[in-house]
Formats: sequence, structure tokens, C-alpha cells
Amino acid sequence: MYLRFTVPKEHGGTVTRAKLAPGPFRIASDLWWSGDQDCDPVLIALRRELNWFNDQLPVPKRFDVKAKGRWWDDGICWFHDNAREAIGHMQVMVALIEDCGVPVARLWTRNPGQLLYRDRWQVVAKPDRQRLN
Repeated sequence: MYLRFTVPKEHGGTVTRAKLAPGPFRIASDLWWSGDQDCDPVLIALRRELNWFNDQLPVPKRFDVKAKGRWWDDGICWFHDNAREAIGHMQVMVALIEDCGVPVARLWTRNPGQLLYRDRWQVVAKPDRQRLN
């Protein structure tokens, strides 16, 4: 199984040509930069979680697929269900984001789509169009 966290499109725009809801990293960073980083304990904790991900989670080497003679950034990230440490940190980050008023959804799947990248924590997959609706 694979797990993905998303924020509503009105809080983070969309990603990929399929206009999927984005993951929580951009909104977490936006919350950090738009708040009082020195005094707000939620933002201080949020920064701690972002730092953990920056230090521990590999940056995927591939998000793109070739279609119609052009490269597109259509890959989306999913955690392996056994990436317990990363998921634990994500759960903390999600709780902090939700404390700031942004809801976060959790999506589970057995088949995230065409795999573009894999490491011990996560996969990047191009979602299957039929599964998106």
C-alpha cells in the first residue's frame, strides 16, 4: 500500500496536467514564511518537521514523463506504507498544518500508477487517468 497526503486545491493550487491536489510541503513552507517564526510555537514545530524532511527524505530524481514529444512533470509522491518514521513525521506536520486551519486528506492505494522513481521511503508515480475521476 501507498499513502499520500494532500491539501485542498484552493490552498495549494494543482500539480500535474491532471490538476491533482498538491502535497503539504508547499503549504507548510508558505505558512512558515508568512507567520511570526520567532514566536509562534506551531510554526517553530513546523520548521522542525520541514528540517527533518530536508535532512532525511531523498529528493526524487525523476518526476517527468514524455508525452506528445514533450517532457511533463506529472509524477506525484506516495509514501511506502512501511516508511513509518517518515509517515510519523508527516503526521506531525499534518497536525500542525491543520492547526493553522488547512485541512489535509490522506489517500491510500495499492496502485499509484506508472512508477517513475523509488527509494526506501517513497515512490513517484504518474497517475493512471482512469483512476483520477
